[in-house]
Amino acid sequence: MTHIFGELLSVNLGQAQPMTVQGETIVTGFDKRPAQGVVLVGADGLVADDHVDDADDRDRALLCYQLRHYADWRRELGRDLPPGTFGENLTVDGPADDEVAVGDELRIGEVLLRVTQPRIPCRKMAVRLGEEDFPARYLSSGRVGFFCRVLEPGLIRAGDKIERVRRGEGGLSVAELARVLHRERPDAEALARVLDCAALPPLLRTKAERLLARARGTQEGWSGERALLVTGRRREAADVVSFDLADPDGERLPDFAAGQFLTLSLDVPGAVRPVVRTYTVAGRTDDGLGYRIAVKREPAPAEAPGIPAGVASGHLHTDIAVGARLRARAPRGRFVVQPGRRPVVLVSAGIGITPALAMLTELAGQDGASARPVHFVHQARSSRELAFGPYVRHLAGSRDGLHTHLLFSRPLPGDTPGRDFDEPGRLTPAALERILPSLDADYYVCGPAGFMADVVAGLAGLGVPTDRVHHEFFGAARPLTGEEPTEGHTDAGPPARDADGRPVTVTFARSGVTVPWRENTFSLLALAEQAGLRPDASCRTGLCGTCVTGLDAGEVAYVIEPTAPVEPGQVPVCCARPTTSVMIDL
Repeated sequence: MTHIFGELLSVNLGQAQPMTVQGETIVTGFDKRPAQGVVLVGADGLVADDHVDDADDRDRALLCYQLRHYADWRRELGRDLPPGTFGENLTVDGPADDEVAVGDELRIGEVLLRVTQPRIPCRKMAVRLGEEDFPARYLSSGRVGFFCRVLEPGLIRAGDKIERVRRGEGGLSVAELARVLHRERPDAEALARVLDCAALPPLLRTKAERLLARARGTQEGWSGERALLVTGRRREAADVVSFDLADPDGERLPDFAAGQFLTLSLDVPGAVRPVVRTYTVAGRTDDGLGYRIAVKREPAPAEAPGIPAGVASGHLHTDIAVGARLRARAPRGRFVVQPGRRPVVLVSAGIGITPALAMLTELAGQDGASARPVHFVHQARSSRELAFGPYVRHLAGSRDGLHTHLLFSRPLPGDTPGRDFDEPGRLTPAALERILPSLDADYYVCGPAGFMADVVAGLAGLGVPTDRVHHEFFGAARPLTGEEPTEGHTDAGPPARDADGRPVTVTFARSGVTVPWRENTFSLLALAEQAGLRPDASCRTGLCGTCVTGLDAGEVAYVIEPTAPVEPGQVPVCCARPTTSVMIDL
C-alpha cells in the first residue's frame, strides 16, 4: 500500500575538489549545489555527482536531508542555508527521522530506494559551515537525515512526489539507530532491538554486535595481559620460526579476525624494561584451540651492520622453547578482510605472508553464493625463504575460485618452476596486471615498506581506486604513495616536549615504529597517516567511534571532545593528541 511520504525539493550535485581540513588537503565532493532538470540515478547514486568517501558503499548511495531540519538550523545559525549545504544529494519535504524506518522503500520518479541508515556527520561539515563544533551539534540535535540504497535506477527531478511503497519491518527508525549506535553508551536491550532489524547493513550489524558483546561483558579477547604457554615451535623457513601458543589450562583461546595481531611483552635478558612487539596471528594451532604466530629473525640493518640484530626476534628464536610462557594482549587490529562482492587479491612478500595466510584460510572457508574469488600472489627469494608453502598449496586446492601464484626473486638451483614456484622475478604492479584476470578487485598488501610503496603506488597508477587497496605496515615509517605533502598541508612544526621537558614520542605498536610528536600535528590519526599507516576512520571528529583503538601507555588530551563512548584504555585517534609519550595499537 503506497503512502505519500513527501516531495523532492532539490537534487544536489558536487564535483570532486580539494578541501583543507585540520591542516591537510583532501579531495571531496561534499560541496553540492542544486541541479536543474532531470537527473539520472544509477546503482551507485547520482550519475553526475562525485561522492568520494562512500563511492563503493551502495548502502550509502544517496543521502536525503529534510526541509524541516533546514528550518531549525536557519533559526539556530541565523543565516540562509541553500539546498545541498549539508552535503545531501536529495533535499526532501518529508517526515522527521523518528518517522523514517530502516528498510522503508521509497519511490521517487522512476527510482526505487531503500532507507538503510542515519547520516553521521564528518569533519567536512565543520569546514563547510565554518563552525568547528558543528558535527557534534549536528549529531546531538537528532536531525541527522538518512542514506538510501538504489533498488531501481532511473530519472528524478525536483518536484517529484515521494511515495513510501513498503514499510521497513520492525519499525526501527533512523533516529533510534543513530541514538543507540552513536550517542548512547552500549545498552544490551536497545542493541538487541537494532540487531532484530533484517534490513540493517552488514557494517552496522558488525558494529552493533561488537557493542552488544561489550554491553553484556561477553566480548572476545581479554583485558590487559595474560600468560600463554608455548606448546610448539617449528622452523617454517631459513629465518622464520612459528610458535604455537595456548591457554595454560587447555581452554580454547578467543576467536580473532584474520589479519589481527598479538602484542607480546618480552623479558629480554639485558633489557631494562619489557620489549613490546606485535606478531600477526597466522592461524589456529592444529588442535584448533590456540594461536600460531610466525617470527622472522631480523638481521642487523644493511646500512649499519654495527647495530644489533632484532632484539625481540633474536630472543624468541634463541631463548624461547616449548614450555615457556609469554605475556600477551588479546588479538587486535583492523587489517582484516572487509565485506564485499569483488574478488580479493592477497599481495605479500617475505614475512608479510602471515596476515595473507590467515586471510586465505578465512576466505577458503566461504562457500555457496558468499564465496569470493581469491588470488594469493606472494614473492619470496627462494624455497629456502618461503614460509608455509605446503599449507598455501593445500588451501588453494580446497575449493574452486582460489588461485595462488608464487614468484621467486632468487630461485635456488634445485627450485623447479611449476613445482616449487610459478615464475622467477619480482612481484610488481606490472606482474599483477599480467597475472590477474582483472584489476577490478579488493587488494590486501603486506610486506617490507619498499615493496608496499611500489605496489600501492603502482596499483594507483593502473587506475585501481585507493580505497580498494589496504595494506599492513611493517618497518620504518614512510609514506607509501611516494608523494610529497600537497599544498595546504600544515608544517608539522618542532618536536614537542612533555611537562617535564622530555621529547614526546608516539609508538605504533603494530608497526614497531616510534616517531616524534610535533607541535602542529592535529591528531594521532594525522600522525599515523603521515607515517604511512591507514587506520580505519570516518567522521574524524570523535563522533562515530570508528577509529577507537587501544592506548597501551601514556596520556592524551582531546583537541575535539569525543561524543562516542570511550572505554578505559582506549582512544579515538582522530581527535586525541599526546601529552606524554604514548603507545597505541596501530
